[in-house]
This record gives sequence, C-alpha cells and structure tokens, in this order.
Amino acid sequence: MKQLDLNLLFLFITLYHEGSTKKTALKLNRSQSYVSKALAQLREELADPLFIRTASGFVPTSYANNIAPKVKEALALMHNAVKPELFDPLTLDKVTVHLATPFIIPIGKRLIKAIRQQTSAIIELREWHLRTEALLLDEQVDLAVHAIIDRPQSLYQKKVMSICGSFTGNQQGEFVKTIIDNFNEHKTFCPLNDAKIQPSIIIDNQYLAGQLMDEHFSYGPTHNLDQKSNLTEIALICKAASRNSPKVQWLMDLCAPIVKETQW
Repeated sequence: MKQLDLNLLFLFITLYHEGSTKKTALKLNRSQSYVSKALAQLREELADPLFIRTASGFVPTSYANNIAPKVKEALALMHNAVKPELFDPLTLDKVTVHLATPFIIPIGKRLIKAIRQQTSAIIELREWHLRTEALLLDEQVDLAVHAIIDRPQSLYQKKVMSICGSFTGNQQGEFVKTIIDNFNEHKTFCPLNDAKIQPSIIIDNQYLAGQLMDEHFSYGPTHNLDQKSNLTEIALICKAASRNSPKVQWLMDLCAPIVKETQW
C-alpha cells in the first residue's frame, strides 16, 4: 500500500461522522466533487468501499468501522506532535543574558526588572566575554546584545538600533579606550572621525571608564545620529536554531524596547 495522504485520512474521518459527501464538503470548505474524487482515491488505496450509499446516507463498511477509531487516534497524535510549544515564564528555572560592555550599566537594571516582573527564575546578567558566542551555541546563554559583525551562520543577529559615537569627558586629558570583547580590540566601538587620535590608556571596565572621565576623555555610543557614515548597528543575538523558541522570542520582546529606549 502506498503512503497515505493525511488529508485523505482526515476526509475519511469527517465523512465517517457526517455520513454525507455534501456535509463533509461544507465541513472541510471543499466542493462535493472534490470529496467524491478523494473518496474514490481512498477506496482504491485501501481496497475497500469504506462506505455504502443508502437512502439515509453513507453507511460505513465493517472495515471502515474497524479502522476509524485507530485513524482518529493517529490523527490526534499527529496534531499534538506538531502543536506549538506552550510557554509560561513562571516555569523557567534560569534566564541568562550577556550584554556588550557599553550596555551593562544603562540597560542592566531595567532589563532585570522587566524579567523579574514575569518570572521568579534565576537571572544571570553578565558582560559579553570571549566565550559568549560558544555559550550561545551551547544554549547556556539565551540572548545577548552586541554590535553586528561577521559571525558564524549558526548565530542569529536581529538588528534593533543604530548608534554613532561622540567624545565624552575632559578632552584636556589622555584618551582612554575601553576594550569590548570580540569587537573593538583593534578599533573603537564606534568609528572615530579622527583616526589620528590614539589611546594612551586602555582598560576593559566600564565603571572604571566613568571614574576616569573627570581627568581624561573617551569615545563612546550616543543617540545623536548626525554622523551617518559612522554608525554601528546593535543586535539581539541568539543561537540561530533557537531564534523561534518561545523563551527566546519572549526575551527578545522584553529586551528590544529597552535597548531602543536606552539613554546614554
């Protein structure tokens, strides 16, 4: 016997319960001729009349009566197998998000609050580091926020905003560069207009950078997008295979507006 079309089996069960090709056609939003042709095909493939036409309607054969409960159960199992996964944040054990260095301070508190309003799960919020990409792929990190750069296809990057750079601090002092893992080891977070400016102090801590601004200056992200040629695109990043999972979608919906509304 050839592999049966699931649509034919669904039509069989509908006809079994309705007892009429006309009612079956209405139920399935199909033409009556389609139902008749499908029934003829099913009869041929199963080698049984399946239904006998009588004055009161179609009466199932003994074979049809025998297979109907099993076909109905099989269709129900198939339906449940492909049914969308139910998701409730309250059932989560842990939520892990990594943020690029410039985002941890302006975004971190608001993101923790937004997550906590929907779940009592453990929240692990950390700065993006050298192993973040690997942890995303191992699903030990659910979501990350970082600049869009060339990454493996196994990682999905969803752009949420663009930023450009500006100088902050005391420009009479030394130029301070804050290293951001996996991004600006050899350049600034946002492209500098003046390539001649080179850092004489290099650090990797955002809090320390803030403390140094009284005496020195740095170059970092801003919402002022006047410098259109020097834009850096910011993305939500996750494992590509998990991008449509309910948990990741939930986190993206929480995180995206917070990133967009961040004030530097």
